[in-house]
Amino acid sequence: MEWRLLTLRVACKEAPPLRAVGYLHIPREVVETLMETPQRTLSELALLARRATQVWPFVAIEDRLTLGSAALIMGVTSAANTGVAILLGQLVDRIQAGATSKLNHHDMYWAAGWILGGLAAIYLFREGLNVVRRSFVEKSVARLNRDMQLKLVGHALRGDLVSLSGEKVGALHGKIFRSVDGLIRFVRLMFLDCLPAFLTGFFALLVAFTKQPALGLIMLGVIPLAVFLTMRQLKSQKGVRLSLMRDCEEIDGAVVEQLNGAEYIRVAHTYNQEMLRLFNRAEKRRTSEVRHHFEMSLYGCAKALNEGFFHIVVLGLATYLAINGQISFGDVLTFSVLYLNVMAPLNEVHRVLDEGHEASLRVGDLLQMLHTPMDRAFDTPDTNGLKLQGGEPAIQVENLVVHYNTPDHRMRRALDHLSLTIRHGETIGIAGRSGSGKSTWIKVLLRLLHPDEGSILLGGKPLCDVSRIEMAQLISYVGQNPFVFSGSIHDNIAYGNSEVTLAQVQRAAELANLHDEIMQMPGGYQAEVTERGQNLSGGQRQRLAIARLLLKNSPILILDEATSALDNISERVVQNALGIKNTERTTIIIAHRLTTLKNCDRIFVFEDGRISAIGSYVELVAQNGLFAELVRSADAAPLTNGAAPRPLATAG
Repeated sequence: MEWRLLTLRVACKEAPPLRAVGYLHIPREVVETLMETPQRTLSELALLARRATQVWPFVAIEDRLTLGSAALIMGVTSAANTGVAILLGQLVDRIQAGATSKLNHHDMYWAAGWILGGLAAIYLFREGLNVVRRSFVEKSVARLNRDMQLKLVGHALRGDLVSLSGEKVGALHGKIFRSVDGLIRFVRLMFLDCLPAFLTGFFALLVAFTKQPALGLIMLGVIPLAVFLTMRQLKSQKGVRLSLMRDCEEIDGAVVEQLNGAEYIRVAHTYNQEMLRLFNRAEKRRTSEVRHHFEMSLYGCAKALNEGFFHIVVLGLATYLAINGQISFGDVLTFSVLYLNVMAPLNEVHRVLDEGHEASLRVGDLLQMLHTPMDRAFDTPDTNGLKLQGGEPAIQVENLVVHYNTPDHRMRRALDHLSLTIRHGETIGIAGRSGSGKSTWIKVLLRLLHPDEGSILLGGKPLCDVSRIEMAQLISYVGQNPFVFSGSIHDNIAYGNSEVTLAQVQRAAELANLHDEIMQMPGGYQAEVTERGQNLSGGQRQRLAIARLLLKNSPILILDEATSALDNISERVVQNALGIKNTERTTIIIAHRLTTLKNCDRIFVFEDGRISAIGSYVELVAQNGLFAELVRSADAAPLTNGAAPRPLATAG
């Protein structure tokens, strides 16, 4: 390896030549990297600056003023730190001068007391301002933390479901809160650590150059190698940090999956298998993390040695100058403290570039999530006035086409030019094999998915012009796994409704055949429901959601396997309460238990994204088509209409 010889010469006025200047032997690799370092440093600093400009708009105007005030306070406290270094040097000089002049102890104590009093005043003043500064920053950061959590969760709730469908719930949850944490760390880093240290270093260098330019240059000499080490550290650990972040998200996703499937894991006795799966992911992260921290400690050691050796050079040169009368002996202490003040921002450069880079990755995730497309249904203005008339078309579908991406990234057609008409007051059943397009059509009708072709009219109005507010007023929906949240029974039933009385909530629970069971719970309607309603049975969760639907009393009801967890008696009671034959309400029922559809006016049989048959329950059985197959599959018994049996199909 070739070596280059760099010679550092320090010239001082009226001082004897330095006989032992010292020679620094630096490998070519280091020299070349040092030459590249400014560009890399500027690149990293540009990234941090870009993140700062991207983050700043999220800060409220009031908090911007508060943070600006904190920055001004930083300047004052940084100047005060420089004042401490100057007073320490003056303290040594006063004592030396007193000893040389043989002043009495009283005068020396008095002189030292004034300086020590000045130091005490600076400390009190500085720390008082620091308390104010920290309170300003923490107040703003706490508000930003709250606002960004609300903003991200709100964006996810209003985001395009197709874009979010590829995310695991646990991983998305972890990404949201880690990205907010990264944002908060970034702001704290700037206003609590970075700016104060840089201002302190700036004032220290300014005083050093004013008092002795040669020592100021020596202090600057520590920067190139320190920045080189920092950039090598960032370059080597950049991918590792990103990998560790993604590993955490994977672990979050796995844990949420396991907790959701805790009952099945226990029944299937796959505890060891699940623990092994989690262990493998956690062990992978542990191995990477241990190696990462070991390499970080090596770089930290190298940077500390670099700073320590340059401190020795500063002290040696300051001592040399003091011995030769160029500076006072008190200035040796002053320059030592000034050097430590200069090292403060240099240490912060290491940490800011290091931690700031990690925080910027998380801020990048935050910005990426905020750029996830919003569901355009939320952009539809509310016009109100949409009313349904009995006997008139409530829902009209014409040539509806919907595509979706398969796991192997191929395009498949879920709905293939689907057309149908439902009149207000009808009760419509939906049947078909799994994957035939039933749920896709319901999602399009609820504006959860958007069609690629075709049109839907709701009460004669294009569905794309129906706002979310109008949708909520017109349609009530209950799925097989209804939304139940942590709160009281009363709050869960009243959810989504305007102000309601306890009597109205109780009446809805009675119609849903749930009131008696609620009264047996501790606290009755104030009984607490755990997260996702896990302390309720599947049937109780469905009836709770149906009670919510009955309380709302919308003109269109959509029941997607909404009674699948109910016994036959409870299902019959609920269907009577729902008013399945109520001509003032349009009801759409999707069911795999086909007997649920016996009272429907018409049943649409879906097959390969189209409707293959329409008729009543009896008519469709008599046709001996797909619907009859589904009935035979469910009943596992021959039909009595004399039709020849066909191969069984699944009702799934």
